[in-house]
Amino acid sequence: MISEFPLFCFTTLAGLAAGAYAVNAFFPAGKDSKRAWLFPLACMVLLGVGLIGLPLHLGRPERMFIALTHPSAMIAQEAYWSMAFGIVLLADTILLKVKGSTPRALRIAGAIFGVVLTAVMGNAYFVSLAIPAWSSFATFPFFILGDIAMGVTMVALFDYLVAKDCEDRLGKSSNFLLAEAVSALVAALAIAVEGFQFSGAGLSVVPFVVAAVVALAAAGIAFAARMGKVSDQISAWGCFAALFVAVAIARYAFYAACVL
Repeated sequence: MISEFPLFCFTTLAGLAAGAYAVNAFFPAGKDSKRAWLFPLACMVLLGVGLIGLPLHLGRPERMFIALTHPSAMIAQEAYWSMAFGIVLLADTILLKVKGSTPRALRIAGAIFGVVLTAVMGNAYFVSLAIPAWSSFATFPFFILGDIAMGVTMVALFDYLVAKDCEDRLGKSSNFLLAEAVSALVAALAIAVEGFQFSGAGLSVVPFVVAAVVALAAAGIAFAARMGKVSDQISAWGCFAALFVAVAIARYAFYAACVL
């Protein structure tokens, strides 16, 4: 296991939550379902589990309190933005559960916080001088676009699970399926570009190639679903699994550079 495994968990799980919530602000999952409140709750759980990685990364959890007193530290910035994002998720969960609706302004604010969080994650490695392959502008799309692509598939999967009997589901929308396919293609490109950057630094490009191919498979499933060639179930589960695996492989390889 790589030494940066806690950070791998943080950026992958919290990034999934951030990307999914940002997408959900514009393509609401299960919007007519009484269980819509489960979506922000799921995002909050992913964020919470991911956040455990920050103090674990420091070796001694109590060091996290010291880090928070240094706002310029990247780990502190990640924590602060995660807190802001988490507050929105909590408010959204409560409002949806109690009132059945949430102000659009709150969802937009959460989407902004989520995207900024993914950008801060990327910046934490962009400013790192220890690993030349990290200090590249390719690191930003690698994190941001990967999280957004995962988020699209999570929204589609949740919508399928809570509103599978509805006729106007996202999985039946050709525009959404096109957006899902395009986001997977863009994520594959971002992964490939990051792999090219690693290759230039003398590091292995193989994991990034594998990850890009898996992301392309997700795009293929989404395109097939748009043409009616695969079922809703295969599309929802297949796209989510493929994008999550693709991002996980690429991100693990990204962190593995610190021990090479």
